[in-house]
Amino acid sequence: MRVSMLGAALALSIAAAPPAAVRAEGGDNAVPYDGLTFDDPGHRRWYARFWTGECRDLSLFVCLPGRPYWHETMRKLAAAAAPERRQAVTQRLFALGKRIGHEWAKANDVRKISTDHIRAWYRELEKGGDPEPLIARLEAEAARLLAER
Repeated sequence: MRVSMLGAALALSIAAAPPAAVRAEGGDNAVPYDGLTFDDPGHRRWYARFWTGECRDLSLFVCLPGRPYWHETMRKLAAAAAPERRQAVTQRLFALGKRIGHEWAKANDVRKISTDHIRAWYRELEKGGDPEPLIARLEAEAARLLAER
């Protein structure tokens, strides 16, 4: 029994892992910095917090480590998708995470995606069910927010 549970967990983690084409160096929980530029070191640190849940080099007076964080969210949602859709769902979530995480991590006075947006989206994502309609809605909402001036 233990072996089959371990095997199932391993299969699930492999199926939910970002595909090789989008996987960041350093493993499945690495922060995907490729193609991004950052305003300052704090922007980069908060972006890493978004992906990993860790407050590395951030003050504990302003950063709370732990859940939710994007890698965990991606794994849960990919696991909820139909097996033949998991890779496509993971790719969409990876791109969405880069987009919303990069914007959210900016200084409060310039960002277009706030902590309130992220919290609301996580609440929606936690409800379960088919993730694809929700992902489409979040992609559209993020695009709308990012287009605002």
